[in-house]
Amino acid sequence: MFRMLEVAFFVSVISVFANQGCNCLEIIGGHDVKPHSKPYMVSIQANNKHVCGGILIQTKWVLTAANCQQTFKRKKIMVVLGAQSLRKKDNIEQRISVKSYFPFPEFKNKIDNDIMLLELEQAVKIKKKMIEILNLPTSTKDIKSGVKCTIIGWGQTSPSDKTLSDTLKKATVSVIDRKSCNSKKYYNGNPLITDNMICAGDKKGKKDSCLGDTGGPLMCKTKTLNRKEALVGISSAGKDCAIARHPGIYTRLTDKYLSWIKSKIGVVNFNETSEQI
Repeated sequence: MFRMLEVAFFVSVISVFANQGCNCLEIIGGHDVKPHSKPYMVSIQANNKHVCGGILIQTKWVLTAANCQQTFKRKKIMVVLGAQSLRKKDNIEQRISVKSYFPFPEFKNKIDNDIMLLELEQAVKIKKKMIEILNLPTSTKDIKSGVKCTIIGWGQTSPSDKTLSDTLKKATVSVIDRKSCNSKKYYNGNPLITDNMICAGDKKGKKDSCLGDTGGPLMCKTKTLNRKEALVGISSAGKDCAIARHPGIYTRLTDKYLSWIKSKIGVVNFNETSEQI
């Protein structure tokens, strides 16, 4: 009995020190989402390896970040829908090749205007509660500081380990106002956080999106519709992650982006009730 207690104590001590040494393992990756509870999520893959996240917005169109095109050169690009695990395949998954991709015309290989559309070779087969379209917002009202939002992706779970998560994860972050984000205490204008962007994270830098999460959604709770989450932004590319006072940067879905999307995919209305954030 004494030996068993001794072993248990040793294990608990080791666990405590392990957790102190890398809080990031739990925070960046967040925790697993309920299987197929995010049916709009897309894994964008280059040569069968996950490189970015994406959002299914029409049966032949995926919304993602323009920076993702850097991984596309001379590679076979496809999207995977309905996946919970990237390693274990099941009969729900659909794998479709990308026909064309369209970065926003004003994107210049920087963090501003970091938004892109992927046109698929064929239409996705919608499966209720398994694979579904996520409607884009009709309201582009700016997000207030302090609003709680959810980030979702298969990205790395530690800033020191570039291994991507096998399972889809989510974490909760808070919106930070641009004035603070551009201040000396935060980014100090490098990069400059414009009206096209949203800063979101936490004060200690323990919650963040990371490598592999780029192109995934920023979902924020709204005052209407019983506080349901709405798509307000897209995870943008960044140099580092999980650093205090360096919150995640997200492309904000503004009027100019929504107008561009509509003109590209030929949609007049997104059939969603206008919401106030």
